[in-house]
Amino acid sequence: MALIIRKATKADESALSNICLLTANAGTSSKDLHSHPALPGLIYALPYLNLESTWGFVLDDNGEVVGYVLGASDTRKFEESAETDWWPLLKARYGPLLQDPHEALTAADRTYINTIMTIKRTSDTMMAFAPAHLHINILPSHQRQGWGRKLIARVMENLQENGVKSVCLGLDLKNTDAAAFYTRLGFRKLEGAEEGIMGITVQQWEEYAV
Repeated sequence: MALIIRKATKADESALSNICLLTANAGTSSKDLHSHPALPGLIYALPYLNLESTWGFVLDDNGEVVGYVLGASDTRKFEESAETDWWPLLKARYGPLLQDPHEALTAADRTYINTIMTIKRTSDTMMAFAPAHLHINILPSHQRQGWGRKLIARVMENLQENGVKSVCLGLDLKNTDAAAFYTRLGFRKLEGAEEGIMGITVQQWEEYAV
């Protein structure tokens, strides 16, 4: 069976969490940086299989998930759902570890737990540009083969089908390869937004794709 792009399901949770971990260090593996390796996926992947207004597509290589693109069509609705049904459980689980002298947290663990404890809402600048946002990650073994572009194309098709006109994303400033990739696809920095925020409209994508 050839590589295919299909909808993500709850059965993909473990694979998505692993891919997130193996790409969380500016596009490279952060496996050796964590004593709690589930943390990246709990923030940036698994919510998109469990909360409102979300969607996801995976790159499937003969039954093995090797990449994904995840997002929400309505970022504010997603945030409201997360504030009720996602972050409180993680805060209760991981927050006490910050104060536990017997817990051997790494610096990366602490960074992610602090993110959970002080989760921020999307800026008004981003929301003014796009109601939707996305995250995309592909294992190194399947990068630079055109699959990133195909995953983004599937997202744009999904947004258009649901009447969503634009989407934005945030990237690690250290990940220069990702910045170059998004720029090639037509994403641009959002004026007035913090560094690392980029966006594109469905119309701009269609013009680029032609």
